Amino acid sequence: MNETQQKIYIQAKERWDAIAKPIDSLGVFEDMVARLCAIAGTENPGDYKRRALLTLCADHGVVAEGVTQTDSGVTKVVAENIAHGCSGVNYMAQTAGVDVYAVDIGMLGEPYPDASFGMGHMINRKVQAGTGNLAKEPAMPMEVCDRAIETGKELVRECKEKGYEILAVGEMGIGNTTPTSALLAALLDLPAEAVTGRGAGLNDTGLARKVQVITQALARVEQLDDAGLERKQRVTAQALARAEQMEDAGQARKMLSDASVKRLLAELGGLEIAGMVGVFLGAKEYAIPVVLDGAITCVAALVAQQLEPDITDYLLASHVSEEVSGRLALNALGLPAVIHGRLCLGEGSGAVMLFPLLDMALSVYKHMGTFEDLSIEAYSRNGKPIDAEAD
Repeated sequence: MNETQQKIYIQAKERWDAIAKPIDSLGVFEDMVARLCAIAGTENPGDYKRRALLTLCADHGVVAEGVTQTDSGVTKVVAENIAHGCSGVNYMAQTAGVDVYAVDIGMLGEPYPDASFGMGHMINRKVQAGTGNLAKEPAMPMEVCDRAIETGKELVRECKEKGYEILAVGEMGIGNTTPTSALLAALLDLPAEAVTGRGAGLNDTGLARKVQVITQALARVEQLDDAGLERKQRVTAQALARAEQMEDAGQARKMLSDASVKRLLAELGGLEIAGMVGVFLGAKEYAIPVVLDGAITCVAALVAQQLEPDITDYLLASHVSEEVSGRLALNALGLPAVIHGRLCLGEGSGAVMLFPLLDMALSVYKHMGTFEDLSIEAYSRNGKPIDAEAD
């Protein structure tokens, strides 16, 4: 946060302390609301009723390695369902007052025209039709990776111009937990088996194959001549363990140079992952908060954090994913999530779930009376009056 944002954040926290309730009793939500105030530049924010979900959709060449239960054709089917308003996330979003946009940033096949279908929308921002097989070749050329990142930034700008006050981000791409785990392993210098989950329900044999493919991809990247991936600068497993024990767990600051981060993203990532990196960078550039979904969005956020270390000031974590990579990424980001429901649906579903809870917290912050209003003595923290503690 800049100096002005920090000042507003403190003022918002002071407002929370003045409200006639036990100190810090709304937990993480008090910090979330204070950060919304800081981003908005006022301790009296709006209601954030103009909200949109961007579900970025892309295909992955690594599916050819047998790391999924279904083929890439399912990506198109689900994306079309989201666009037509008949996927699970659409019904959840309707309840939460969220506009839903399926974004074709890298699906196989011909580009979709921009279209609206009542409960959903389709946006054509195709950068490339799918990625390469990361086990054997780069997922994408560097220039394609850069275009995908810029596309994500542009999506944020367009949403801001349409009047949206807050965004949620999700993804759809058969096989995308494989590049997600590969990226996380490379960033945190962890073995494939430590970061790899079952995705959409792989059995033990499928999980073992997935770990094997990720290990193969990591070995390929390690052998690159310019492995300017600065291995010695990466966060080690020991550093991660230490971070988990720290009060501000996982203030995982700059681990790699920008060039090395982008190289990893191009070698091991996906088009929707690179696009989400751009969305998170755009959150800061256009001063708009973004709600994270599950494992894939959290790993994309970790990549973005390496490019812009204070990006997490603009991000809200919705839930702790059932995928191990999601939990590790949240720890590294230092972002506490509020929903622990063993979710792993994707599409932005967990992010959408946060909005009703956030509405409740905002309502308390904006409308509940203070100790002074009720003429009662304020609570103290650690036995000290709040005013004295501030001094």
